[in-house]
Amino acid sequence: MMRKLFLILFSFGAFLSGIYGQKTAAYKSKWQTRALVGTTIPVTKLLQGTEADYLLQYDDHSYYWQIPSITCFFHKHWGLEFNFQAGTSRGIKNRADHFMERMHSDYSDKYYVRPETGASSSDLTLFYGDITRGYLGIVYRWETDKFYVYPKLSVGGISFSTDWGHAGLKEKNSNNEYNLSFSTKAASDFYFTLAPSVSFGYKIFNWFYFNADITLSYYKTDILLEKKFTNLVTRKGSVEYMDYKTEVVTLSLGAGLILVMR
Repeated sequence: MMRKLFLILFSFGAFLSGIYGQKTAAYKSKWQTRALVGTTIPVTKLLQGTEADYLLQYDDHSYYWQIPSITCFFHKHWGLEFNFQAGTSRGIKNRADHFMERMHSDYSDKYYVRPETGASSSDLTLFYGDITRGYLGIVYRWETDKFYVYPKLSVGGISFSTDWGHAGLKEKNSNNEYNLSFSTKAASDFYFTLAPSVSFGYKIFNWFYFNADITLSYYKTDILLEKKFTNLVTRKGSVEYMDYKTEVVTLSLGAGLILVMR
């Protein structure tokens, strides 16, 4: 009987000691920085499947990397976080080729086609990305000595640009020539974003954590492209407007590491 009582008291004491150890080991960091990579999945889409899609420096499904990210905890449970993300995709990198292929596919039955576009990628986008996002948010902290969960609510913005495109069309078996042009009539390079998210993971060491991120973001675009078809002989033509004013919701999934600086 005494042996059983001793085992019960020992187990209870070990349990209390574990709880105390968790409390004393948790909530110690004040400054953190993180690096991660991830993918962005569309919940609602911006692209419409038209030739003008290739003139947007954007893809509904892309990947991103996040390096500049700083979190400061000013309270046991509360902190502020800033992060910057750069994103791209193969679709964005190949959009100039895809635009020219689309021009040939749509018009080569009736015309000799000479397409051009400003959608070629800059070398700078290899580092900064075609799509950039920046967030500032409030963080709630829940921790044990080995695990953590950080729900967050952030505001910020997403930035990407639009380009021009045109195609010279020479009608087969005719002297008629036409110009097909695409230009931006109204657009902003920056769109305000609301982004609830959660970070969670495992503390490999007191100064080094494994981290996973889930982010839901919302923003509203305001893009209007003009598609103009002109007969170069008569100077008459037609105009069509392609509207990309829509509300976009995306889901981002990322994984990486956290370094505790203090």
